[in-house]
Amino acid sequence: MVNPATLLTSDAFNVFMAEVATEATRLKQRKKLALAPYPQYQTDPLGFCMDILGESFAPDVLPVMESVRDHPVTIARSANATGKTHCAARIAVWWFKCFNGAQVYTCAAPPEGNLKKLLWGEIGNILARHEALFRNDVISTASMNVGRSLDGRKVANDFITGVTIPGSGKPEEREARFSGKHAPHLLFIVDEGDAVPLEVYKGIEACMSGGHARMLIMFNPRAKAGPVYRMENNREGNVVQLSALNHPNVVTGKNLIPGAVDRETTVRRFNEWTRPLMPTEDEDELCVPVPPFLINVVASSKSGEPYPPLPGGLRRITTPEFCYMVLGEYPPQGSDQLISEEWLSAARARWNVYVALYGERPPAGSRPVLGVDVAEFGDDANVVCYRYGGWVPHMQSWSGVDTLVTGDRVADIFRQVDPTFVYVDANGIGTGVAPQAERNLRARPPTNRKVRPGVLIPVKTAESPTEKVEIGEFNKLRDQLWWKVREWLRTDPGAMLPPDDELLEELLVPTYAILGGKIHIMKKDDMKKNLGRSPDRADALCLTFAPDQRTFKIGFA
Repeated sequence: MVNPATLLTSDAFNVFMAEVATEATRLKQRKKLALAPYPQYQTDPLGFCMDILGESFAPDVLPVMESVRDHPVTIARSANATGKTHCAARIAVWWFKCFNGAQVYTCAAPPEGNLKKLLWGEIGNILARHEALFRNDVISTASMNVGRSLDGRKVANDFITGVTIPGSGKPEEREARFSGKHAPHLLFIVDEGDAVPLEVYKGIEACMSGGHARMLIMFNPRAKAGPVYRMENNREGNVVQLSALNHPNVVTGKNLIPGAVDRETTVRRFNEWTRPLMPTEDEDELCVPVPPFLINVVASSKSGEPYPPLPGGLRRITTPEFCYMVLGEYPPQGSDQLISEEWLSAARARWNVYVALYGERPPAGSRPVLGVDVAEFGDDANVVCYRYGGWVPHMQSWSGVDTLVTGDRVADIFRQVDPTFVYVDANGIGTGVAPQAERNLRARPPTNRKVRPGVLIPVKTAESPTEKVEIGEFNKLRDQLWWKVREWLRTDPGAMLPPDDELLEELLVPTYAILGGKIHIMKKDDMKKNLGRSPDRADALCLTFAPDQRTFKIGFA
């Protein structure tokens, strides 16, 4: 090795060595900056938030922090305004500041405003209040990014960032948006998680194959449906519940945490969304006791009228909002539930027994009735349900809204299975599907079979019903079809449903009401809100119970 001293004058050599020493010092400083500033808090998220951020938290929030520390997946079910988003922002900062090579990916259900206004609003508050803590960081709240820097340059592997979920596009595109994330310390935070599509969770799961990886999912448990509910059922995460009845503001009657749920609102909701349990009624899962600290508390209605002091004892929940907005629990099945979980379990069990005996083959000599639900929007799916008497095999589905393609696909299926009837959704964009299927079948009839008139039937579910039952008439044909499915599952010992989580969830969501002597099933838009998607599979099953009316027929020979 050449000695630099032999090539430089003494003064030049001294200058050279001084520069080497200076660069070595700079390198040490860079390495020091690159290390997590607060490694002593890696196992103490609460300590970091109290000591460094100077904050305190409601008791229910502490188990959320501990769960993120200890468990790969944390599912935080929360009542309204209990501090879950506030907590999540602090967890993001704790992870970013206490681990070297930390990457935090935050997302929320569409639209993008959910992420910017809620979670990143809270992160922005922390940035504004603790400028010194982030003085070495590169911050852009507009693009939802906080990155660690060295000498003013961003460190590529250390950041908190916001990832938006596209409201449209193909499922695989949404999955790809969350795939391929790798870091020594990886944290995903999902807000409004019950409305986040399944493919997002698939993408995140692919990133959590090894290393120190965590996912926090926060949501209000509106319905027993969707990918998060399935995670709970499959025990794929540690569940933490945040109830308004445990919040310091509600317990003490003082607004100790400004902006969070308060006692006045909680007592008002007791008055509006529950009622006293009658002496003749038995206690069940729809009952909730009034906490001692709320007994005799007075609250006013939204119009300003005071309610009587809230009495103690048990009260019956009359509105599902009380469960998820006050208790942070899924609403139990009530008397207005259209389809019982018990009926679905029985139908599933019978399907399993049938398949164990005969395999996944239709009953010998049977021909199916087909229900075809047509996609209305880009995120919906076209679904075909086959029903052979009581046996329902796995459904077929495909994406896209082109009625020509869908009509041709229906014609192909017709040629394959020789159905007795094909009931095709003719609402909205579905109007053109049955005519296209007819044209296709006229041009290329099934081999060795004569196409019978009246087999292909378009169904407009907004039209008048064709039947009525003892408890009342149906408001529309759609209500009649859903009721037929209900009665089939309730009374037919031959009803068999396949292992299809999405179908079962969709069947559990709707409630019904009798208004003016007419039966009304939960509106489709409300089902979509609860599910986070359209109930395409359940709608296809309902269509298999459409009435055989020749007024609906498309005839061809």
